[in-house]
Amino acid sequence: MNMNFLLNRLMRYVARRGLRDLKKLIPSESTRLEQPHAPVHLDEAHLQLHLFGANFPSRSEADAFCTPPPGTDLPSRLTQELDGAFIDENEVEVVHGDILARLLEFMPSDEADDIMLRLAGDDTLIMITENAFHDLPYTVDDTEHLTYLGHVIVDV
Repeated sequence: MNMNFLLNRLMRYVARRGLRDLKKLIPSESTRLEQPHAPVHLDEAHLQLHLFGANFPSRSEADAFCTPPPGTDLPSRLTQELDGAFIDENEVEVVHGDILARLLEFMPSDEADDIMLRLAGDDTLIMITENAFHDLPYTVDDTEHLTYLGHVIVDV
């Protein structure tokens, strides 16, 4: 195996996980917090978004992951994987494709570039607003299909 390939994979992994908490660099360690997050209440001009990176072959498959199966009362696969939170799927946005253009619509370019670096090659960005949790405590973390990129506060 090529050493450059391994080094590039390691750098993408470090970029995705970030260096804020070295425990996040150990794949076997869960990043889930033991205590759930309390709901965040901001003024009406700001909103907190939770960002997740993922890879899906198409926009339709990404949308299907984040919406309940039609004609059933079953939860979406997103809700099933993020089992530490009740999620209103109406407060979820899926961006597949030109992620940078969407991010630049509501955040400065340096913050958008940081998120693009953390995506590390993922082709889908899933944004969940704080409103999706309906003021209930929640925990969010990496899952089988999702990489938690953190949260941002944006102007509404």
